[in-house]
Amino acid sequence: MLYKIKLLILRILGYEKPLRVALFKYLSLKFKKFRPHYETVLYESCKVAKKLGHDDLCVLELGVADGNGILSLIKYKRIIENELNVKIKVYGFDLGSGLPEIKKKEDLPFFWKQGDYKSEGFEKLNNIKDVKIYQGDIKNTILDFANSNTSKIACIFFDLDLYSSTESFLSNINNLEKHLLPRTLCYFDDLYVADNCVDNTNGELLAIAEFNKQNSNFQLGKPVDHLNDFKFPLAKGQLYTLHNFKNEQYNQYIGIYSPDSLTGSNNKIRSLLDD
Repeated sequence: MLYKIKLLILRILGYEKPLRVALFKYLSLKFKKFRPHYETVLYESCKVAKKLGHDDLCVLELGVADGNGILSLIKYKRIIENELNVKIKVYGFDLGSGLPEIKKKEDLPFFWKQGDYKSEGFEKLNNIKDVKIYQGDIKNTILDFANSNTSKIACIFFDLDLYSSTESFLSNINNLEKHLLPRTLCYFDDLYVADNCVDNTNGELLAIAEFNKQNSNFQLGKPVDHLNDFKFPLAKGQLYTLHNFKNEQYNQYIGIYSPDSLTGSNNKIRSLLDD
């Protein structure tokens, strides 16, 4: 026990980010429905969609497991709907039986095992208004979604764990083209684990790299981790932007400046709440 305490102290002293980041992470692990990264990603995504003229929106969570992510999104979406005057549907995708048999080295069979994150209670989630859970192989269920959905996808939360399932979804992006915004925020939950066995040779990072190599009309871009980025607690290191270059609204201006704001005639100081 003393040795473990010693290691904990060393890790705290060596933690390079402010300790409040570690506190937020601990709270998110302790309280499964406390997900500030889900809330702020959804909020910022809906703000952008609203600027583009879209108010009928949806959010996708890929990998539902125990349903806490969906329940968090339901809580946040109700607040955001009132704040921004938009409509948000919540869609979840899950195999239902937990992780499949893992054979590929890219899927980290030494880290994940078949049956992990088995899901229960989808019926209860499906009974909630504006919520639908698609159960089955994502390469099939994503087509079912594309054929029935009428809303714009505000953002996507990837929690598929495996390279294979992440690759299956990304390879079907073309089928979602009409549902995508010009730029769609994507949060990837499994880019990093403390064991350092997840890296650019496997898992989600490999699927992202291959996707970018194989596509020209779509690209997943990773923002620079910068001290001026204050909007995305617990998210910015795992946040990508899915660029849909063929979208007719891609070049539409949605910035913070009014026509006269750079002429010197408008000297109003912007509030952080306005950005």
